[in-house]
Amino acid sequence: MLKPAFFAPIAYLAMIFGLHIFESAWLAFAIYHGLILIVMLGKGDRKYWRELFAGWDWKFGLGAVVFGLGGGLVLYFLAPYAGVDSGLIQPVLNRLGLTGKAWLIFVFYHSLVNPFFEEAFWRGKLGSNSRRLILNDLFFAGYHLLVLLLFLDWPFLVLAFVVLVLAGWLWRQLRVRCGGLAVPVVSHMAADGSIMLVTLILSLREIA
Repeated sequence: MLKPAFFAPIAYLAMIFGLHIFESAWLAFAIYHGLILIVMLGKGDRKYWRELFAGWDWKFGLGAVVFGLGGGLVLYFLAPYAGVDSGLIQPVLNRLGLTGKAWLIFVFYHSLVNPFFEEAFWRGKLGSNSRRLILNDLFFAGYHLLVLLLFLDWPFLVLAFVVLVLAGWLWRQLRVRCGGLAVPVVSHMAADGSIMLVTLILSLREIA
């Protein structure tokens, strides 16, 4: 039987082919989410999809949402120092096919749909009840660097990696504590949504 870590590299393959070879954000997501669906078509993986809507807890949920929103706030205030706010966002978005309505649709898709795929995959199928850091926490954080290196100066990639490792670990603990993935999903939405909103604001500022 294949170990869960065997499947983690599909995220890296999706970003390498989608973003860096074919330069298409939509293709990257199509490969990434398509491979997740293929990997999780097994009968035993259905429970992870059901977990996406189980285990909501208001106490942990509200705190997790605040944690997620913090990602966008940190990005906004660090943008001038991290290379994000230097007139380079729009050219990268244009190169990746994220212009006009396609960019707005991508913001909503990334914020509202992607967290379901990622939580079912990373915290569900590849999850663990361990309270320690596990290899998949590092895998989860690491693949994001293939995206962020298009926008951030390298010292901030290290900071982003640490924050993402913490997020992966925290969402894994919340799944165990709350008995489902609902809290991690909503927290993940808050994180993705706030980051995408800040990126949208910064890109519009460049156009203006």
